[in-house]
Amino acid sequence: MEFIRAIENPRKCMQRLGFLKWLAFYCSKSATSNLSILGNNLISTVSKKILVPVTEELILYIKSALVSPVHRGIFAQVNQQKNEGDIKKTISVELQDAYLSSFDLPSRRGRLAKDEWFEYPSLAIGLALIKKGTYSLSVRGVSFLSLVIKEEIDAFKQYDKEFNPFKMSMKQKLLLLYCLVDNDGQMLKPLYKDIIKKDNTFSDIEASESLDEIFSGLLKESRPRVRSGDDIKRIQRIEKTIERLKTVKGKPSTGGGGVRHETIAVRLEPFVDLGLLLKPDPFAYRYRSTDATKSFFEPLICSDGIDVFLRNSFFSTVNSTYKLDAVHHTGRDIVLPAIQKAFITLKSPLGYAPILEVSLLAAINSITENRTFFELSECLEILKSIQKERPELVRFNVDRWGTLTFVKFNGDITKAIGA
Repeated sequence: MEFIRAIENPRKCMQRLGFLKWLAFYCSKSATSNLSILGNNLISTVSKKILVPVTEELILYIKSALVSPVHRGIFAQVNQQKNEGDIKKTISVELQDAYLSSFDLPSRRGRLAKDEWFEYPSLAIGLALIKKGTYSLSVRGVSFLSLVIKEEIDAFKQYDKEFNPFKMSMKQKLLLLYCLVDNDGQMLKPLYKDIIKKDNTFSDIEASESLDEIFSGLLKESRPRVRSGDDIKRIQRIEKTIERLKTVKGKPSTGGGGVRHETIAVRLEPFVDLGLLLKPDPFAYRYRSTDATKSFFEPLICSDGIDVFLRNSFFSTVNSTYKLDAVHHTGRDIVLPAIQKAFITLKSPLGYAPILEVSLLAAINSITENRTFFELSECLEILKSIQKERPELVRFNVDRWGTLTFVKFNGDITKAIGA
C-alpha cells in the first residue's frame, strides 16, 4: 500500500485513458526504459501526420479543439473546403486528432502537446501500470495490456477508424477504475462525496474549489505514518500544491489551465471515459453527475476503507453500476478456471504471480465473459482452502508481516474443483 493514495499532479496530466494502451505496449518491449524515451515515443506516435477525409465530425473538432495559433492553417483550410461544399477532400492532421474527432467519444478533449512530453507518462506511473525508476511494465500493466486487443495497438501505428484506441472496452474500464480508486482513493472519496450532491452541471473549476481542504485532510491523516525521506518529500510537494490552490481559490477562471485545472482534470476526465460522469458538451470542461456516478461512489464513500471496498465489494458495485447482470458465484467450478487463466498470463519466469493481481484479472474476466462475479477476498479464501487440501499444488510466499503476497501453482488448479 502506498504511503499516500493520491496521484501526483503534473502540470499537464494525461486526460484520455486510451493513451495508456500505447504506453503499456511500448514498455512491454523492454525490461527498462527512461522518462525521455517513453514521453518522446508517445508524442511522436500520436502526433504523426496522416491524411483523412474532411468530415463533419472532423470540422467540428478542428473548430472547437484546435484553436491555438499553430493550428490556424488547418482551420483556414477546413473553412475553405466547407465553403466550397466539398467535404470529400482529405486533410493532413495528427493521428490523435483523427481519433479524438470521433462523435462516439464522450469527451473529445485531451490531445497531447509536443513540448509536454515529459509530463504524460506520469499517469501510467501513478496508476501503477509502469514502475517508477525502471519505467518498465508492472504486473498490473501486464494485466492491462492483456485486455488490449492487437487491433487497438495497430491503430497507433496506422490509422484505423474501426478500432479507435480511445474507446474503452468494459474489461479495460474495470481494471482502470480499480487502479484509480486504488491509487487515488483518498482524494476521490471526499471529492465525489461533494460531486454526487450536485444537481446541476458544474465546471472543473467549481469542482476544484474543495481540493485544498481535501489535500489538507490527506496530510493530517498521513503525517503520523511518515517513515522515510521520500514520504517527507511527498508531503512537501502536496503542501506546495495546497499553497498554489489557495492563491486562486474563489477567483474566476482565466482559461488555459492553471493549478486548479491540472489538479482536478485527472479526477474528472478519466471518469468520463469510464462512463461515470457525463459531459453535455464533449469539448467543454463541464460535467454532470449521473445515476452511475452515485451507484459507484456511494458504496465507496460509505465503506470502512479503500482496501475494504476494493477487496470486498468492488465487483458487486461495478456489476450494479454498469448493469452487467452478473450473478454472484463463488463455486470452484467458476472461480478456479478464471484464476488459472489469469495466472498463466501473469506468472513470472520463476512461476510466481502476485495473488492480488491474479485475483483481479480473474474477477474481471469472469464478470465480463461469464457474467458471474466474485470478490477479491473470496478468491483469496478459495486459494487458501485449496492450499490446505493440496499443498503440493498451491504454494504461497509471504512478506515480513506474514501477509500472503505471491502464489505458485505446480500444475493445473482446476483439478481441485471436485476436491
